[in-house]
Amino acid sequence: MFRKILSFFTSKDPRERKGKVKFFNRKRGYGFIEPENLENDVFVHVTNLEDQISKGDHVAFEVKASSKGLEARNVRIVDA
Repeated sequence: MFRKILSFFTSKDPRERKGKVKFFNRKRGYGFIEPENLENDVFVHVTNLEDQISKGDHVAFEVKASSKGLEARNVRIVDA
């Protein structure tokens, strides 16, 4: 039982992706991320940021499908 709980908290989320910020407009509060291993860019809104991001930052994030396309959630800066 303890191992299952431990692995839940230590395992990587399979939905987590990495990518590079292609564009982010602070005034408007949105931008796009170029994900690794995905063809389409992913939309990101300021409400889904854990860190302040800028163009060129390497980030980790979760992907959620929305009615308008793919959306990044829990976006945070990572080392390249």
